[in-house]
Amino acid sequence: MVRGDDDNKDMEREDLDLGEEPEKEEYGEGEEGEEEKNFRQNDLEKRGFDDSSEEIINFEEKLSRELESLQKEKEELFAQLQRLQADFDNYRKRARVEREQVADNALAEFMKSLLPVLDNFERALDSAGEDEGFASGVRMIFKQLKETLEKEGLEAVEAEGQFFDPYVHEAVVQVESSEHEENIVVEELQKGYKFKGKLVRPSMVKVAK
Repeated sequence: MVRGDDDNKDMEREDLDLGEEPEKEEYGEGEEGEEEKNFRQNDLEKRGFDDSSEEIINFEEKLSRELESLQKEKEELFAQLQRLQADFDNYRKRARVEREQVADNALAEFMKSLLPVLDNFERALDSAGEDEGFASGVRMIFKQLKETLEKEGLEAVEAEGQFFDPYVHEAVVQVESSEHEENIVVEELQKGYKFKGKLVRPSMVKVAK
């Protein structure tokens, strides 16, 4: 039996339906690498140089020098900041010490102005004689005044029985003495005082020779 034209056409359609699907186009590694290269070259051209090793090396060297310069500048600024901080700390310390010295000097002068008052109290006690009531009142006031001044840093200079010290004693007279060694203070004529370790008035003394 001979097939007609219609049958042949149907068979051709079936062959087409059963055939393999057309292969999809795929990019090879070479094509992708080429695209990446083109992208990098375009980026480099936008930055002002072409894709050559010499241009890149020059750019990297320039960038390295700039980074080194910035690092050096940062270190110099940091060192300068440290010096300024140290100078400021020293200034604050000096200012504090100077303020304390000014205050101490002013207070020392005030203490010095009160020394004649202490001398007068001592003279009053020495001349009180038999009047114990008067002496007791003066002694109490004198004691309170001395305690107040001592709390602020006033202290009497040791004199009688001590070796003569030209830094705290002032020799008014030298006397012969068989009871004392040479240069021993045999008598204190006027008390000397220190304020916070600093002499404000030397002791007036007699010294054995």
